[in-house]
Amino acid sequence: MRTYIVLLLFGISFSGYAQTKDPGELLTMNKAVDIALQYNHSLRGAFQDLESAKWGRLNAVTIFFPKVGVSSSVTQIDAETEARANAAVDFIKVAANQFGIPPEYLVNIKPFAYHNTYSTDITVVQPVYNGGAEIVGYKAADAMEEKTEYSLEDTRQDVIARVRITYFTVLKAQELVALAKESASRTQRYLEMTQRRATLGSRTETDVLRWQVQLASDEGNVISAENFLAMGKLQLNDAMGIDPLTEFTFQKISDSTSSGETPTAQFVTPASFQQGSPNQITFEQLAATPSFKMMDANLRLASVNIDKSWINFQPRANLAFQYGWEQNNTVALDGIRPWAVSFSLSFPVFNSFGDYTNLEKAKADYDRTQEQVESFKNGLFLQATNAQLTVNAARQRIETARKGMEQAQEVLNTVTRRYESGGASNIDVIDVQTAYISAKTNYITALYDYYIADVQLARALGRISQ
Repeated sequence: MRTYIVLLLFGISFSGYAQTKDPGELLTMNKAVDIALQYNHSLRGAFQDLESAKWGRLNAVTIFFPKVGVSSSVTQIDAETEARANAAVDFIKVAANQFGIPPEYLVNIKPFAYHNTYSTDITVVQPVYNGGAEIVGYKAADAMEEKTEYSLEDTRQDVIARVRITYFTVLKAQELVALAKESASRTQRYLEMTQRRATLGSRTETDVLRWQVQLASDEGNVISAENFLAMGKLQLNDAMGIDPLTEFTFQKISDSTSSGETPTAQFVTPASFQQGSPNQITFEQLAATPSFKMMDANLRLASVNIDKSWINFQPRANLAFQYGWEQNNTVALDGIRPWAVSFSLSFPVFNSFGDYTNLEKAKADYDRTQEQVESFKNGLFLQATNAQLTVNAARQRIETARKGMEQAQEVLNTVTRRYESGGASNIDVIDVQTAYISAKTNYITALYDYYIADVQLARALGRISQ
């Protein structure tokens, strides 16, 4: 965890992503993840939260150190007030002359007030014991830093999962666009063929009209698929934290399905769970996830809040030292230098039950946090189990969808040959073409559902890797 954070310090750039190549540069999934780890706004915000927590922990350490302060002031009074305040001093000096007292005996007699009075003091306060506030404050800051560390890692995994899922969504959308265009192109060929035969009298104008209607429908499907692709690209750029209008070309996933094998999510890493069953998921595995550790840190913070409430019942002791220069009418630090040391000790006696109610509130908050941790643990287990079931189901659907697509392809080819030879109606061709498009769409959906479910499983288990 800490090694990653150190690397992230060097890896995060706070300037926006700038495309240095021509528009449409190749974007692999790994490159998309790398870009997101640098520019995703949520991740950068989580990093700043960690920086704040680190400074907060250092700030908690400073509570143990003494506090030193220097204070200076200047006070000006009117001449009449100065004269009244120093009347006694003037009387003493006059009387001393009358009684023959030597002037050197009067040197230490200072005026009681000056027209401009300057004062400077240095104060040092050393906390001794304040009900354990210093120690509790450090514990709270340490728990907060730990929480933000796990929050950063959880955000990192969430960003990686989001990028991968949206990348798969874009690839799926591209295949659906290609399929829609294939269907529209095929319909266009049928329409042209039917129009030629209609001029020869072997097809009717009704047949031509039906193909025109079908072509309009297929072109609408192309538009819908292209809109879906455009939204997918925008979502991917948003996940990466870059300009939404940045254009890329995308690396396709090698389709190993032609050999009859289940596709391997080569960009997804939890391979040890791909062939597993839901029973393999345990609470011990989930306890190692960043999100679960973050909830444990919340529980630790709630416990510290109880300790913080106990502070109000504890005595407080502080040591203070003050050193200064006598107040006079010059800015210079001259004259006598008084100092003082004080030790203060206070005991709380009664605070209108406010301390007691704060303590009970902290205890109730701790119990609530405990329940939240248990609820989160169960929810995380359900999420991981559901992801595992989805992976298994998606893997099985791929094979079923493949067979359905192959059968639909064979039927389409057969009916197409019959139509070209005049042995099938256009209704027959439209029906089998619709069935083929549906079967291939099901196959594409099942394939990418598998990839996405695999990412979701890794995310639930906290095992997303860069």
